[in-house]
Amino acid sequence: MNIFINENEKRLRAGWRLLIQFIFMFLFVGFGILGVQQMLDDPLMIYTTIPQFVGIILSVWLAARLLDKRSFFNYGINFNKEWMKDFFTGCLIATVSISSIFLIQWLLGWITIIEYGWQAELETPFLTGIISFFGAMLMVGFHEELLSRGYQLLNLTEGSKYPGVGLNGALVTAIILTSSLFGFMHFFNPNASFISTFNIILAGIVLAIPYVLTGSLGLSVGLHFSWNFVMAGILGFPVSGKNIEFSMLQIQQSGADFFTGGSFGPEAGILGLMGMAIMLGGSLVYIKKSRHELYVDPLFKKGYQETTKSDEQTA
Repeated sequence: MNIFINENEKRLRAGWRLLIQFIFMFLFVGFGILGVQQMLDDPLMIYTTIPQFVGIILSVWLAARLLDKRSFFNYGINFNKEWMKDFFTGCLIATVSISSIFLIQWLLGWITIIEYGWQAELETPFLTGIISFFGAMLMVGFHEELLSRGYQLLNLTEGSKYPGVGLNGALVTAIILTSSLFGFMHFFNPNASFISTFNIILAGIVLAIPYVLTGSLGLSVGLHFSWNFVMAGILGFPVSGKNIEFSMLQIQQSGADFFTGGSFGPEAGILGLMGMAIMLGGSLVYIKKSRHELYVDPLFKKGYQETTKSDEQTA
């Protein structure tokens, strides 16, 4: 057996494709952030998010063309009416989820609203800051889902279809591996812990399921973006350990860290798990009503077929 080339597919095996794409991404994102830091001295998050956004998209596009030999749009990206409907529904579900966490804590007296964002004394105007954060979270929601779900999950599923494993076994393996990597990518965030990492691994699973059932990233991107933005840009929670000063609500947090997540934010607490359950349940209900079934999408069922030029034009 050739450990480098899949003879049936006439392309590199999945592990090598993933490794090379990661190297592309590391170089593009790394040099992009260095360039931004050299040119700009500004605290706005969007300036460091842009090179991540561009670098990840470019690395996936190159990997699709050169390594996977398929269209870039085969990774759950198709900005049609249905994709946008999925996206906005994901935004709504995540908003309900994180708002429920806020409401419970507020009713229990664990949250005190101390002021509103536009009243705070900030170096950067509040409106500029909140628009910047909105744009940054929109990009993060897209490029992290494109990478962790769109590219990695599909390739790992294809690479795990060994004899005796089957589609379901390959999918479970791919979901666990990609979600674990997604969690460990947040391990070095401020205030991170093993509990926060474990919870984010579970969040990765929640975000993977809509992609597996629909073959589209629309719902996952909406969930991811809205969870982050509403949590930190509106309700004043830390997002993955990072405090955002441009939040509409400035809050003081109390209550046991076990429930609230403490300085890392809801993602590290029991209430965060409740929020993930709401997102998963809401997603399954929506998919059932819109697709009338809960089955693995043909994107993962069908065998690899090299994309032709006509495929790319109609994708």
